[in-house]
Amino acid sequence: MCGRLFDGTFLLGAARALPAACTALICAAAAPLIYWAVQRCRMSESPCRLTVSLRSPSDPAASSPLRVSVSDTGVGSKLEEFLELDALARETPVEKWDGTLLITTTGINDKAIYHYQFNLQEEASSSARFSKLATTNKNNATFSGTEVCICLSNEADLDEFILWLTGFVRKIFVLRAADLAIELTVEQTGTAGSRNVCLPHDSDDAYLSIATPNIERLVSGLKDYALSHGNTCEKCDACCMNRDRLKVGTGSAKIVDRRRDKGLLVEVVIMIAHTATDLTCWMVNCSSSQVLYFEDFIPCPISQSFFNVLMSMDWQSYGFKLKGGFMDDEGNAVLQWDNLTFARVDIAIHTYHGVVQEWQRSEPDKYLVRKALKSALCRLKEDHAGDFLSCHGKKIREYVPDLAESIAGLILSSNDQEFQDECFTLLGLGSDQDISEGAVRSCFSDKMASIIEMNDTKENVVESTPYLFECEKLDEDSEQLDEEDGDEDMVSDY
Repeated sequence: MCGRLFDGTFLLGAARALPAACTALICAAAAPLIYWAVQRCRMSESPCRLTVSLRSPSDPAASSPLRVSVSDTGVGSKLEEFLELDALARETPVEKWDGTLLITTTGINDKAIYHYQFNLQEEASSSARFSKLATTNKNNATFSGTEVCICLSNEADLDEFILWLTGFVRKIFVLRAADLAIELTVEQTGTAGSRNVCLPHDSDDAYLSIATPNIERLVSGLKDYALSHGNTCEKCDACCMNRDRLKVGTGSAKIVDRRRDKGLLVEVVIMIAHTATDLTCWMVNCSSSQVLYFEDFIPCPISQSFFNVLMSMDWQSYGFKLKGGFMDDEGNAVLQWDNLTFARVDIAIHTYHGVVQEWQRSEPDKYLVRKALKSALCRLKEDHAGDFLSCHGKKIREYVPDLAESIAGLILSSNDQEFQDECFTLLGLGSDQDISEGAVRSCFSDKMASIIEMNDTKENVVESTPYLFECEKLDEDSEQLDEEDGDEDMVSDY
């Protein structure tokens, strides 16, 4: 078996972040089992399959239990990881769950498949807590994997659990994790057979190769998530053709620990869908955004410190006006916007370890999250400056049309042809053509708008300020040359 131990501090938070309509016990047990399975698949560094299987009697009154199984083809597991479910087992009545885990696991170099029974309800010192069952010979086959089964009371609302689970897995799909396929199967005994829950992997985006960086995979997944308006089963017909119109900002920050040859990464993607005149879907001008937060390739409730980072960001410098925000019952951050000019804003934050060797979770610093978020906003503004002006920049831009009209009228009302020709040259207009007031006004407006966009961030300094007229830089360069050559010229003149 593999000698790696997962830190399950995430589990209690995940257990608290459960939808009210869902049976809390099943969700609280399934979330950590899926988390561990994903990490084992990541550590294998090869194509893996993760399967969640539910087996329930068709008659709710039947005595047979609900069997939940999570299996993966990743590296073998270590039994100590399942001790993280101790708290859940202690808080669960025995009639709901007796605390028993049935574990089957094998490592790539193991010659046998090992079977265990783990009773979390027993005292830690009791020999009945852990039982090793008969092993199965692999007959020289080379593979690895783990299956964990729990049997729960059949009183649970299976449909509600499936609804929660499909939403949970769809969020995992947003990350487009390399070499990971996930399936969900539901079997009801006493009926004709089983039913599969449709979890499509298809995407309108280009094929993603193994070498595609994780942040590009996140961009692709968030595009599909945005166009399907979250956890809906099908994409919106009014939006699915607008993939190329989405505006994307990406940012990242990391801390590298050279001693352990691994680093903590934070990646942020901000997706903007603009309102189209022919758009008739219900998401037009949506005034709120649910922030998708992931830790180690699993959706998680966001911490209070990270929520505070979202609320304290200088959104106005990037064209957003934050009205407020809150954390919903599932632990998701929801941001509310005021006077939003976009149809939809989607935000995803992913914190994870870049190199998975010996799994140890660590709390990402809030300043690391802030840095990645600010980087994504700056990238969004850099690529689409005119759409994401600050509130100050927008106010300045409101005066440009009147100023342009006044300047154009002043130039064309002059009787001094030499003055007009010089103004046309400064604006980059040929003086040999019949120039209308509209052309002068449009040229001046474009130049002013460009300057406002380029100088709309606090990071800009005086040296980076663009020139309104091209000849200004030439004149300044000439002045510098005159100063440098001044002494030499004086000698020559003398």
